[in-house]
Amino acid sequence: MLVYLALLSVLPAGLSGGNICCAPDRWAANRHSAGLALVKVEGVNVPFVDVGRSEEYVDAASQRLAIISNFSLEGTQREVKTIADYKKGRKYTIDLKKNTCAVKRLNLPYAKFCIQDSYKKAFDIKLGFGDNSLSGEVYTEDYSGIGPDPNSKIGTAVLVTKECIPVQTDIYGLNDYNLLQSTGFGTYTTDFDDSIFDIPSICPSCTESTATDVPSFDEIRQQWAKYVKV
Repeated sequence: MLVYLALLSVLPAGLSGGNICCAPDRWAANRHSAGLALVKVEGVNVPFVDVGRSEEYVDAASQRLAIISNFSLEGTQREVKTIADYKKGRKYTIDLKKNTCAVKRLNLPYAKFCIQDSYKKAFDIKLGFGDNSLSGEVYTEDYSGIGPDPNSKIGTAVLVTKECIPVQTDIYGLNDYNLLQSTGFGTYTTDFDDSIFDIPSICPSCTESTATDVPSFDEIRQQWAKYVKV
């Protein structure tokens, strides 16, 4: 995700500084995402596309996250489940088609989804009508003059509910960083079984496996960071 923040994708996760609001400790949602970046190669803009959907499960109390992803990157189709256990410091990546598993050390600290105080409130919004409506708030943050072109800009817009649950995020870039990514969340619940975090028996018990790791949809987004330095 261009700059994937903790596991909750393009969403800001508060590791330092103050926060305007934070999501509940436990929730799950479906996520749909599509992104396009124009990367200049030998003077020619080459499109870099990633699209996909995933089911995401968050439990801040146990510091565990799970993502079941179905995504396409430049014509490559993948179905991957990723389990991150921050207390144990391990991340498991399971290829659901090949029935293989790789494990890596997880050195990053756990971070809840939060709107950091560097974001500015843009406006209130109401989606839907009458009883079938949802009230939310939109926050934005911009980075300007960060590339060779002083007019370069990267911006982020985040729509959250009054309870600070993410609904939609958008990231865009201009000039040196030509990109656009939009992510939508839906079908929320707090009622899910902890078995979603169970480690399959095919996963190695060692700290780090030698198997070839399969990139998850979220890790694919991190590749964009090679072109977006903020």
